[in-house]
Parts: sequence; C-alpha cells; structure tokens
Amino acid sequence: MKKVFLALACALMLASCTESGDNDKKKSQDNQQVTASADGIVADTMDINGYINRARWYMANQQVGNAIRDINSALSIDGKNIDALLVLSDIYYALGDQDNIMLTLNKATEIAPLDSRPVIKLAELSFLQGNNNVSNAYLDKALELNPINPQAYYMRGIICMSKNDTVQALKQFMKARNQDDSFIDPVLQIASIYAAQRNPMARDFYALAIQMEPSNLGSYYDLAMYLQDNGDPEKALQIYDTLDVRMPGNYQVLFNKGYVNLVYILDYDKAIEEFDKALEINPKSIDALLNKGVAYEQKGNYKKAKSIYLQILKDNPNYQLAIDALHRIGE
Repeated sequence: MKKVFLALACALMLASCTESGDNDKKKSQDNQQVTASADGIVADTMDINGYINRARWYMANQQVGNAIRDINSALSIDGKNIDALLVLSDIYYALGDQDNIMLTLNKATEIAPLDSRPVIKLAELSFLQGNNNVSNAYLDKALELNPINPQAYYMRGIICMSKNDTVQALKQFMKARNQDDSFIDPVLQIASIYAAQRNPMARDFYALAIQMEPSNLGSYYDLAMYLQDNGDPEKALQIYDTLDVRMPGNYQVLFNKGYVNLVYILDYDKAIEEFDKALEINPKSIDALLNKGVAYEQKGNYKKAKSIYLQILKDNPNYQLAIDALHRIGE
C-alpha cells in the first residue's frame, strides 16, 4: 500500500504546480500550458515561460537533465519566479533530494505568501515523510489562502486513504471533484473506492474518467475489471478486445480475456486460446499456465490438464494449486 501512495504523491508533486495562484488564476493557467513536444516551446533566450513549459515537458517525459538545464535558464532570468521554483521542487523530488525540496518551497512561500501552491507541495512532502499532522496543517493553511482549492481537498483524500478511512476520503475527493470538474484524479479515486465496495456507481465514475481522458487506457482496464467481477462479463470482454487492439501484446489484457472466458463465459476453447497468447508474452506465467490447465480440465481433457499441472510442478514442486489440481482429477 505504501508504494501506491508514494506513486500518488509523486503525481501530486507534478500536478500541483499547474494549480493556479490566488491572484491571477487565468494568467497562470495560460502560462503553464504544456505542449506535446519540446520543439518550438522556447521562443527566444529571454522567454522564461518557454523555458518553464519545456522543463515541464522534459519532466513529463523523464528527461530530468534537460529539465534542470531549462529551469536554470528560467531562474537566471528571474530567480523569484514561482512557477520556475515549483518545477525546480519537482526536479529535486525526482532526484530524491528532500532537503532541497523543502528549501525551494520555503523560498517560494516567502516570495509569494498568498500563493497556496507551494504550501500544498509542502503538505505533499510532509505526507511522504509520514507526517500526516504536519501535512494537514499545511492543507489548512492552503485552504485559508484559497478555499476553492481542489488540489488541497484531493491531498486530504489521499491522507484519509492512507489511514483506511474511505468514508472521509470519499468526501474529500467529492469536494475536489465539485470544485474542478476537469480534475480527473479525484474521479479515479472515487471510482476505485466504489469498485472496492462493489457499488454500481463505480461504473459511472470509470465511464466519466474515460470521457474526460479517452487516451488513458488504464481507466478502460479498471472498468473492465469492475464489470467482470460485478455481473457483466460480456461488456468486460468487449473492453478487453478494444484494449487488445489499442495495446497489442499486453499480457494482463490477454490473461484477463482468458480468465473471463474460463470463469464467467464458460468458453473453454477461447480461454485456452487467450492463455496461449498470454504465455507467448510471458512463458513463465504460472497463473496463465494453471488456468489453461483448468480450462482443459473443464473440457474433460484430463490428460492434457495433467501434463500442464506436472509442467508447473517440474519448476515449482511445492506449488499447492497444481498439487490440488492433480488430486482433483484423481492423480
């Protein structure tokens, strides 16, 4: 669970620098638009916003060295530019330099005491360090500076999730969603909470996430997982088929297609076909091999099933599920 929250917080560190300040929201948003390519972002050697935007692009594409170069150029033009300092804090985060993250964000709060963005980042850093009380104190300050602050409410939700308080987490994510209906992260969190509760609302929120960001194939996958586990395996297969076209050769998609056909559709031949495709991608997958054996077992082909179970035990002699399967077919 800790790794999940670290990943979420990493995304927060990058995302919150695109939240606008309190005094000039529209201008900040315009200045922070990140283009799809590094080409042509910097108009001239004194284009500070160009350097900042290109640094963001480099960070999004894991080119930290180039991001450092551009942020240094931006800060050489204006060492007190808040947007540049926020990106610099993200760079230090990518480098694992927590001391300099803190120094950079404290400098930003001194320069712009009415800007809630560095305060939220300090909350995120405190959360990463395991200081939930300090993190919440920073979030209180951020909300005092700007009560319309979806990023702060989202961070509150993440803290609640880390404490397994899904009731309060859901309330915070809903507040973030209500304040910014273009903010996809709380939508994904709400969908995930509802899915874990087997609440039908999960379907609506996954569909909303897909509508908001059609290129995010993870939302399609999560929706398919919810559907297969909650009474609509045919629709789940349709989504997996779409994913198979858009991201061919994905082991997990192929495995799930096999699993749905095996467990829910009861099409054992199709299940075997999909497990074979998954095994082409990952020949050492015990899960795919075991389920392929189960499919043959369900077809009544015990000889083939036995050979698969024995194949598993050859490399994994203590694998209990294969042992149980052999006992099940009387071997």
